[in-house]
Amino acid sequence: MKIKLVDVTGDNFFDVIKLKSDENQEKYFQIYERWVGSNAYFLAVCQTFGFTPKAIYDDKTLIGFTSHGFQKETERYELISIMLGHQFQGKGYGTPVLQAIIEDMVNTYQCNEIYLSVIYNNERAIRIYEKAGFTPTGEVEQGHHPEPIYCLKV
Repeated sequence: MKIKLVDVTGDNFFDVIKLKSDENQEKYFQIYERWVGSNAYFLAVCQTFGFTPKAIYDDKTLIGFTSHGFQKETERYELISIMLGHQFQGKGYGTPVLQAIIEDMVNTYQCNEIYLSVIYNNERAIRIYEKAGFTPTGEVEQGHHPEPIYCLKV
């Protein structure tokens, strides 16, 4: 695997928003998918709140999307979203992609803590986050679902 994060530009914009985390949702544009908001939604969030959107590639193949940045409300650096296209899930990408995002955040922001929230029953994601060193803070964000907050001390 040759994981790299690339800026979202006019060259890859439509490919990024066409990625879906669930095969059954490929035919539809949805604001929220099963585990994550749509990439189009998160691109709008990035534009509005000043977060950083990145396309995730394995060599030259677009496999996912992530966004991160400084959350002014909480005064924390947060991994806002991470998604892999459904055809790339369960193929061993989770850990190397997360490591690439952590590296990108540390290099971009020189932060010493990274926070994220995860839907409480997304057990696969929770395992990957905990394996990378994220620990629960005890806080819960109330969105469409309860989302426990995790922190990584870098």
